[in-house]
Amino acid sequence: MSPREILLVHNGASRMGRNACERAVGILRAGGYDPRPLSAATAQALSRDLTATLRNASTRIAAVVAVGGDGMVHLVLQSLNRLREQGVEFPFGLIPAGSGNDLARFHGVPVGDVERAAGRVLRGLESPERSMDLVHVTCADGSQHVCATAVCLGLDARVNARANRWSRVTHSVKYVAALAVEVVSMRARRYDLSWTGPDGACHVSDRTLTFLALTNTSSIGGGLTIVPRADPTDGTGELFMVSDVGALRLAWLLPRLFLGTHESLREVTVVPAKAATVAPHGIPSEPRDGDAAYGDGERLGPLPASLKVLPAAVRVLF
Repeated sequence: MSPREILLVHNGASRMGRNACERAVGILRAGGYDPRPLSAATAQALSRDLTATLRNASTRIAAVVAVGGDGMVHLVLQSLNRLREQGVEFPFGLIPAGSGNDLARFHGVPVGDVERAAGRVLRGLESPERSMDLVHVTCADGSQHVCATAVCLGLDARVNARANRWSRVTHSVKYVAALAVEVVSMRARRYDLSWTGPDGACHVSDRTLTFLALTNTSSIGGGLTIVPRADPTDGTGELFMVSDVGALRLAWLLPRLFLGTHESLREVTVVPAKAATVAPHGIPSEPRDGDAAYGDGERLGPLPASLKVLPAAVRVLF
Protein backbone atom coordinates (compact mmCIF):
# COMPACT_ATOMS: atom_id res chain seq x y z
CA MET A 1 0.00 0.00 0.00
CA SER A 2 1.36 3.44 -0.93
CA PRO A 3 2.07 5.93 1.87
CA ARG A 4 -0.88 8.19 2.72
CA GLU A 5 0.43 10.44 5.49
CA ILE A 6 1.13 14.13 4.73
CA LEU A 7 3.15 16.15 7.22
CA LEU A 8 1.97 19.75 7.56
CA VAL A 9 4.95 21.60 9.04
CA HIS A 10 4.05 24.98 10.51
CA ASN A 11 4.97 27.55 13.13
CA GLY A 12 2.70 26.84 16.09
CA ALA A 13 3.19 30.41 17.37
CA SER A 14 1.83 31.90 14.14
CA ARG A 15 -1.93 32.38 14.03
CA MET A 16 -1.79 32.55 10.24
CA GLY A 17 0.14 29.29 10.09
CA ARG A 18 -2.20 27.51 12.53
CA ASN A 19 -5.31 28.63 10.67
CA ALA A 20 -3.88 27.63 7.31
CA CYS A 21 -2.90 24.23 8.70
CA GLU A 22 -6.41 23.63 10.09
CA ARG A 23 -8.02 24.53 6.77
CA ALA A 24 -5.60 22.38 4.78
CA VAL A 25 -6.34 19.32 6.91
CA GLY A 26 -9.92 19.10 5.63
CA ILE A 27 -8.91 19.39 1.96
CA LEU A 28 -6.18 16.78 2.20
CA ARG A 29 -8.36 14.39 4.17
CA ALA A 30 -11.10 14.73 1.57
CA GLY A 31 -8.48 13.79 -1.02
CA GLY A 32 -7.93 10.45 0.69
CA TYR A 33 -4.78 11.29 2.63
CA ASP A 34 -4.00 11.42 6.34
CA PRO A 35 -2.75 14.93 7.18
CA ARG A 36 -0.56 15.22 10.27
CA PRO A 37 0.24 18.71 11.62
CA LEU A 38 3.73 19.17 13.04
CA SER A 39 4.86 22.22 15.02
CA ALA A 40 7.21 23.07 17.87
CA ALA A 41 8.04 25.93 20.21
CA THR A 42 11.22 26.95 18.35
CA ALA A 43 12.65 26.61 14.87
CA GLN A 44 15.46 24.44 16.23
CA ALA A 45 13.02 22.08 17.91
CA LEU A 46 10.82 21.95 14.84
CA SER A 47 13.78 21.09 12.62
CA ARG A 48 14.88 18.38 15.02
CA ASP A 49 11.38 16.91 15.35
CA LEU A 50 10.83 16.96 11.59
CA THR A 51 14.06 15.11 10.87
CA ALA A 52 13.29 12.52 13.55
CA THR A 53 9.76 12.01 12.25
CA LEU A 54 10.97 11.52 8.71
CA ARG A 55 13.50 8.93 9.84
CA ASN A 56 11.08 7.01 12.04
CA ALA A 57 8.01 7.05 9.77
CA SER A 58 9.52 7.20 6.29
CA THR A 59 7.42 4.37 4.86
CA ARG A 60 4.15 6.07 5.84
CA ILE A 61 4.88 9.60 4.62
CA ALA A 62 3.61 10.56 1.17
CA ALA A 63 4.70 14.21 1.29
CA VAL A 64 6.09 16.98 3.48
CA VAL A 65 4.29 20.31 3.16
CA ALA A 66 5.63 23.64 4.45
CA VAL A 67 2.75 25.75 5.75
CA GLY A 68 4.19 29.24 5.98
CA GLY A 69 6.50 31.62 4.13
CA ASP A 70 9.99 31.31 2.70
CA GLY A 71 11.45 30.86 6.17
CA MET A 72 9.36 27.73 6.74
CA VAL A 73 10.29 26.51 3.26
CA HIS A 74 13.95 26.94 4.21
CA LEU A 75 13.54 25.01 7.46
CA VAL A 76 11.75 22.08 5.81
CA LEU A 77 14.27 21.84 2.97
CA GLN A 78 17.18 21.45 5.39
CA SER A 79 15.62 18.30 6.79
CA LEU A 80 14.62 16.97 3.37
CA ASN A 81 18.15 17.50 2.07
CA ARG A 82 19.72 15.73 5.06
CA LEU A 83 17.53 12.70 4.41
CA ARG A 84 18.17 12.86 0.67
CA GLU A 85 21.90 12.64 1.33
CA GLN A 86 21.16 9.42 3.20
CA GLY A 87 19.18 8.01 0.29
CA VAL A 88 15.62 8.77 1.48
CA GLU A 89 13.55 11.28 -0.51
CA PHE A 90 10.14 12.83 0.08
CA PRO A 91 7.99 15.03 -2.19
CA PHE A 92 7.79 18.65 -1.05
CA GLY A 93 4.62 20.76 -1.09
CA LEU A 94 3.85 24.34 -0.13
CA ILE A 95 0.87 26.15 1.35
CA PRO A 96 1.79 29.86 1.59
CA ALA A 97 0.96 31.31 5.00
CA GLY A 98 3.78 33.71 5.74
CA SER A 99 4.89 37.26 5.17
CA GLY A 100 7.46 36.47 2.47
CA ASN A 101 6.27 34.10 -0.25
CA ASP A 102 8.77 34.46 -3.09
CA LEU A 103 8.90 30.72 -3.85
CA ALA A 104 5.11 30.44 -3.94
CA ARG A 105 4.73 33.47 -6.21
CA PHE A 106 7.36 32.18 -8.61
CA HIS A 107 5.63 28.82 -9.00
CA GLY A 108 2.12 30.24 -9.10
CA VAL A 109 1.03 28.65 -5.84
CA PRO A 110 -2.04 30.64 -4.69
CA VAL A 111 -1.14 33.04 -1.89
CA GLY A 112 -4.01 33.72 0.50
CA ASP A 113 -6.08 30.76 -0.76
CA VAL A 114 -5.31 27.74 1.41
CA GLU A 115 -7.87 25.50 -0.24
CA ARG A 116 -6.48 26.00 -3.74
CA ALA A 117 -2.90 25.60 -2.50
CA ALA A 118 -3.83 22.34 -0.75
CA GLY A 119 -5.49 21.23 -3.97
CA ARG A 120 -2.19 21.82 -5.76
CA VAL A 121 -0.53 19.42 -3.31
CA LEU A 122 -3.11 16.73 -4.09
CA ARG A 123 -2.75 17.21 -7.84
CA GLY A 124 1.03 17.08 -7.51
CA LEU A 125 0.83 13.72 -5.75
CA GLU A 126 -1.19 12.28 -8.63
CA SER A 127 0.86 13.90 -11.44
CA PRO A 128 4.16 12.94 -13.11
CA GLU A 129 7.18 13.80 -10.98
CA ARG A 130 8.62 17.33 -11.16
CA SER A 131 11.85 18.40 -9.50
CA MET A 132 13.52 21.68 -8.58
CA ASP A 133 17.17 22.66 -8.20
CA LEU A 134 18.49 23.90 -4.86
CA VAL A 135 21.54 26.03 -4.04
CA HIS A 136 23.96 24.51 -1.53
CA VAL A 137 25.91 27.05 0.55
CA THR A 138 28.95 26.53 2.77
CA CYS A 139 29.81 29.54 4.94
CA ALA A 140 33.07 30.58 6.61
CA ASP A 141 31.96 29.10 9.94
CA GLY A 142 31.56 25.67 8.32
CA SER A 143 27.77 25.69 8.38
CA GLN A 144 26.01 24.21 5.35
CA HIS A 145 22.59 25.04 3.97
CA VAL A 146 20.33 24.53 0.97
CA CYS A 147 18.22 27.34 -0.44
CA ALA A 148 15.24 27.39 -2.80
CA THR A 149 15.04 31.04 -3.91
CA ALA A 150 18.12 33.29 -3.75
CA VAL A 151 21.32 33.63 -1.76
CA CYS A 152 21.99 37.32 -1.05
CA LEU A 153 25.59 38.37 -0.48
CA GLY A 154 25.88 42.14 -0.94
CA LEU A 155 23.72 45.15 -0.06
CA ASP A 156 20.76 42.82 -0.49
CA ALA A 157 22.06 40.72 2.44
CA ARG A 158 22.44 43.81 4.62
CA VAL A 159 18.88 44.85 3.74
CA ASN A 160 17.70 41.37 4.68
CA ALA A 161 19.46 41.63 8.05
CA ARG A 162 17.81 44.97 8.81
CA ALA A 163 14.37 43.81 7.64
CA ASN A 164 14.55 40.70 9.84
CA ARG A 165 14.95 42.92 12.90
CA TRP A 166 11.55 44.54 12.21
CA SER A 167 9.44 41.54 13.18
CA ARG A 168 6.11 43.39 13.45
CA VAL A 169 6.13 44.83 9.94
CA THR A 170 4.77 43.04 6.86
CA HIS A 171 7.66 41.39 5.03
CA SER A 172 7.40 43.11 1.63
CA VAL A 173 6.86 46.51 3.26
CA LYS A 174 9.73 46.15 5.70
CA TYR A 175 12.10 44.96 2.96
CA VAL A 176 11.42 48.11 0.93
CA ALA A 177 11.75 50.27 4.04
CA ALA A 178 15.02 48.55 5.00
CA LEU A 179 16.29 49.03 1.46
CA ALA A 180 15.54 52.75 1.66
CA VAL A 181 17.48 53.03 4.93
CA GLU A 182 20.47 51.10 3.57
CA VAL A 183 20.55 53.13 0.35
CA VAL A 184 20.98 56.36 2.33
CA SER A 185 24.08 55.06 4.12
CA MET A 186 25.22 52.49 1.60
CA ARG A 187 28.80 51.77 0.69
CA ALA A 188 29.57 49.48 -2.20
CA ARG A 189 32.05 46.75 -1.30
CA ARG A 190 34.77 44.98 -3.20
CA TYR A 191 34.49 41.22 -3.58
CA ASP A 192 36.73 38.47 -4.86
CA LEU A 193 34.54 36.29 -7.07
CA SER A 194 34.90 33.09 -9.00
CA TRP A 195 32.19 31.13 -10.76
CA THR A 196 31.78 28.15 -13.04
CA GLY A 197 29.60 28.60 -16.09
CA PRO A 198 27.29 25.99 -17.65
CA ASP A 199 30.10 24.99 -20.04
CA GLY A 200 32.45 24.24 -17.13
CA ALA A 201 34.64 27.30 -17.74
CA CYS A 202 35.91 29.03 -14.59
CA HIS A 203 35.81 32.82 -14.30
CA VAL A 204 37.70 34.88 -11.72
CA SER A 205 37.11 38.53 -10.95
CA ASP A 206 37.27 41.15 -8.23
CA ARG A 207 34.50 43.72 -8.42
CA THR A 208 33.11 46.58 -6.41
CA LEU A 209 29.38 45.89 -6.12
CA THR A 210 26.23 46.97 -4.39
CA PHE A 211 23.86 44.04 -5.07
CA LEU A 212 25.30 40.53 -5.31
CA ALA A 213 23.20 37.37 -5.29
CA LEU A 214 23.04 33.88 -6.71
CA THR A 215 19.44 33.20 -7.63
CA ASN A 216 17.47 30.03 -8.24
CA THR A 217 14.13 31.81 -8.70
CA SER A 218 13.31 35.34 -9.78
CA SER A 219 12.63 37.53 -6.74
CA ILE A 220 13.74 38.48 -3.23
CA GLY A 221 12.17 40.51 -0.43
CA GLY A 222 8.58 39.49 -1.10
CA GLY A 223 8.44 40.48 -4.76
CA LEU A 224 11.56 42.41 -5.82
CA THR A 225 12.18 40.78 -9.22
CA ILE A 226 15.92 40.72 -9.82
CA VAL A 227 16.20 37.89 -12.37
CA PRO A 228 12.97 37.70 -14.39
CA ARG A 229 14.06 34.71 -16.48
CA ALA A 230 15.34 32.51 -13.64
CA ASP A 231 14.76 28.78 -14.17
CA PRO A 232 15.05 26.47 -11.12
CA THR A 233 15.05 23.35 -13.32
CA ASP A 234 18.03 23.99 -15.64
CA GLY A 235 20.85 22.96 -13.28
CA THR A 236 22.30 26.47 -13.07
CA GLY A 237 21.74 29.58 -10.99
CA GLU A 238 21.99 33.20 -12.07
CA LEU A 239 24.72 35.38 -10.59
CA PHE A 240 23.15 38.83 -10.23
CA MET A 241 25.52 41.79 -9.84
CA VAL A 242 24.94 45.54 -9.70
CA SER A 243 28.08 47.64 -9.96
CA ASP A 244 29.15 50.50 -7.71
CA VAL A 245 26.53 53.22 -8.08
CA GLY A 246 25.77 56.22 -5.95
CA ALA A 247 22.71 56.43 -3.72
CA LEU A 248 20.83 58.71 -6.14
CA ARG A 249 21.50 56.46 -9.12
CA LEU A 250 20.45 53.37 -7.14
CA ALA A 251 17.25 55.11 -6.04
CA TRP A 252 16.53 55.77 -9.73
CA LEU A 253 17.18 52.12 -10.54
CA LEU A 254 14.90 50.66 -7.88
CA PRO A 255 11.58 51.14 -9.71
CA ARG A 256 13.03 49.23 -12.65
CA LEU A 257 13.95 46.40 -10.30
CA PHE A 258 10.34 46.19 -9.17
CA LEU A 259 9.15 46.22 -12.79
CA GLY A 260 11.76 43.70 -13.91
CA THR A 261 13.06 46.00 -16.67
CA HIS A 262 16.58 46.54 -15.35
CA GLU A 263 18.61 43.86 -17.13
CA SER A 264 19.58 46.13 -20.02
CA LEU A 265 21.16 48.74 -17.73
CA ARG A 266 24.95 49.05 -17.87
CA GLU A 267 25.23 48.66 -14.09
CA VAL A 268 23.52 45.25 -14.10
CA THR A 269 25.22 41.96 -14.95
CA VAL A 270 23.49 38.57 -14.90
CA VAL A 271 25.53 35.47 -15.74
CA PRO A 272 24.63 31.76 -15.41
CA ALA A 273 26.65 29.84 -12.84
CA LYS A 274 26.74 26.25 -11.65
CA ALA A 275 28.95 27.16 -8.70
CA ALA A 276 30.51 30.28 -7.20
CA THR A 277 32.71 31.51 -4.36
CA VAL A 278 32.33 34.96 -2.82
CA ALA A 279 34.70 36.66 -0.39
CA PRO A 280 35.15 40.26 0.76
CA HIS A 281 38.27 41.52 -1.00
CA GLY A 282 41.33 40.73 1.11
CA ILE A 283 39.20 38.82 3.68
CA PRO A 284 39.70 41.17 6.66
CA SER A 285 40.85 39.57 9.91
CA GLU A 286 37.78 40.92 11.69
CA PRO A 287 34.51 40.24 9.79
CA ARG A 288 32.68 43.45 8.94
CA ASP A 289 29.12 43.91 10.06
CA GLY A 290 26.83 42.69 7.31
CA ASP A 291 29.36 40.48 5.51
CA ALA A 292 27.09 37.45 5.64
CA ALA A 293 25.06 35.28 3.32
CA TYR A 294 21.26 35.22 3.52
CA GLY A 295 19.23 32.53 1.79
CA ASP A 296 15.42 32.35 1.51
CA GLY A 297 15.41 35.43 3.75
CA GLU A 298 17.29 33.62 6.55
CA ARG A 299 20.81 34.30 7.83
CA LEU A 300 23.11 31.48 6.77
CA GLY A 301 26.54 32.52 8.04
CA PRO A 302 29.56 34.76 7.47
CA LEU A 303 31.47 35.26 4.22
CA PRO A 304 33.46 33.88 2.47
CA ALA A 305 30.89 31.47 1.07
CA SER A 306 30.98 28.67 -1.48
CA LEU A 307 27.82 28.03 -3.48
CA LYS A 308 26.85 25.12 -5.70
CA VAL A 309 23.66 24.37 -7.63
CA LEU A 310 22.22 20.92 -6.88
CA PRO A 311 20.25 19.88 -9.99
CA ALA A 312 16.82 18.31 -9.43
CA ALA A 313 17.49 18.13 -5.69
CA VAL A 314 13.88 17.90 -4.49
CA ARG A 315 10.63 16.60 -5.97
CA VAL A 316 7.98 19.32 -5.82
CA LEU A 317 4.19 19.19 -5.77
CA PHE A 318 3.53 22.57 -7.40
